[in-house]
Amino acid sequence: MLLYGPISSQQSWWEDRVTPQQFNKELAALGDVPEIVVRINSGGGDVFAANAIFTRLKDHTAKITVKIDGWAASAATIIAMAGDTIKIARNGVFMIHDPAMTVWDTFRAEDFEKMADELKVIKQSIVNTYAMKTGMGADDIADLMSEEKWWTGDEAVKNGFCDELMFEEANTVIENASKIVVNSTPIDISAFKTVPKVLLNSPHNPGGLINNSAAAKTEPKEEKEMAAAENNIGTVDALKAAYPDLVATIQNEAAAAERSRIKAIEDMAGGNYANLVSDAKFEHPCTAEQVAMKIIAEQNKQGGQYIQNRNADADTSGVNGVAGAESENGAEGKNPYDTAIDALNFD
Repeated sequence: MLLYGPISSQQSWWEDRVTPQQFNKELAALGDVPEIVVRINSGGGDVFAANAIFTRLKDHTAKITVKIDGWAASAATIIAMAGDTIKIARNGVFMIHDPAMTVWDTFRAEDFEKMADELKVIKQSIVNTYAMKTGMGADDIADLMSEEKWWTGDEAVKNGFCDELMFEEANTVIENASKIVVNSTPIDISAFKTVPKVLLNSPHNPGGLINNSAAAKTEPKEEKEMAAAENNIGTVDALKAAYPDLVATIQNEAAAAERSRIKAIEDMAGGNYANLVSDAKFEHPCTAEQVAMKIIAEQNKQGGQYIQNRNADADTSGVNGVAGAESENGAEGKNPYDTAIDALNFD
């Protein structure tokens, strides 16, 4: 019998819960058999539903062998106690804790006191169940439950809650802080007070769970070979051998970018400044924008040189020593109308 999923008194639409009603149907369908193997992978749930399933198993005439394939937490451990032999994977998980109630309505202090008394009775019934299996004292069990005790498979055997280890390994995917998937069965862990990290992601702990999330899954053979090849790449030839298509793409893109750069430089120069263009294309490669700045600087330099050359030519030819011509009225450079006005006497 496969008890995978949350334990509940209510049947779900998707039939993904373990319920007493469904369990009774499957148990009746087995008929008179000498042995029943119950495989558990559950984060727990309804204590009353778990107690009902426990009682049905204990009352059966067949030998009950319980195998904990992944998790047996909370109420699921109650069902496990029905086994004449309880086996658990070394890296499985076994967890016991105090029962709790979920309150959705408005209550008085007296109501809460009554609920607290009910929880004490429920806890004692669970303690009695554990004590029958382990032989441990009631007070010691109660303390472990209050602590919310988590055990790996070997620890569960050591503490007497399980009888022996199985060779199977529980495959666990840690999806987020409140949900994990164990052997393809989702388990809600948001209600638990403490989930030791050593149970979830400690490869060095022989009892720790294996994290089979997407990032930690075993790599296919091809990916391993590719990773090994990457570690050996130390030269251009090795890179070409490992990734010929990628190298060809990079080379083509680089060639296209270089052609575009050279064309932009030639368009900028317009056939002039051959030395600058040649230097920018080959000797000291740079962008068209950088060439434009060099051309402007060269033009400014040439303009200043032109003025210097013109002044030098004027000095050499003697043009600067030629005197200006006199005006027709004898006054050098004087306007005749201004001369006439100056001659008038206004006194």
